Amino acid sequence: MDFNSLHQTSTQPIVCFEEHLLELEGITRGLPATDDLEVAFSRILREAQAGARATLRIVRGGRPRGLCPVIRQDVYRIGREAVLNALRHSGASRVEVDLEYSPTQLRITVRDDGKGITPGLFASGRGDHKGLSTIRDLAERMGAKLKLLSRVAAGTEVELSIPGHIAFASPTNAHRWAYV
Repeated sequence: MDFNSLHQTSTQPIVCFEEHLLELEGITRGLPATDDLEVAFSRILREAQAGARATLRIVRGGRPRGLCPVIRQDVYRIGREAVLNALRHSGASRVEVDLEYSPTQLRITVRDDGKGITPGLFASGRGDHKGLSTIRDLAERMGAKLKLLSRVAAGTEVELSIPGHIAFASPTNAHRWAYV
């Protein structure tokens, strides 16, 4: 198989609202004020190192829906990390973020046309790539599936799939979802 790395997670979230409030407060201070992920992701290009020469394209499918605030923060953190990794480390000329809102899930895919990730780097989380293990942990905590596909000299794709009942805000879960 040509893929260097593939990782999937699917665990149930642990509901523990009180313990997550302080962490959430700290996270939200540094994030864009918008609930629009498309707008938030488009601002990431400014954060990349000056040497990043890639173009960033955001594509949205489906009708945007409100997200549970805790989930929105971690979706943004995961997407931001994937985009910054692509811009800073891959040597890519193009980075694309696909936001897909479907009735049953929210799916975020970040792909680049860069050099790919060397075997074992995703699992090791060493050096400048500790963010890869962080996004894996965030996905597990929220009960999402995370896939990382990479081929040497053919780029990388990070896909995050969150079931709709976890991702989307509703009167029944807007105030109760949190995880540790």
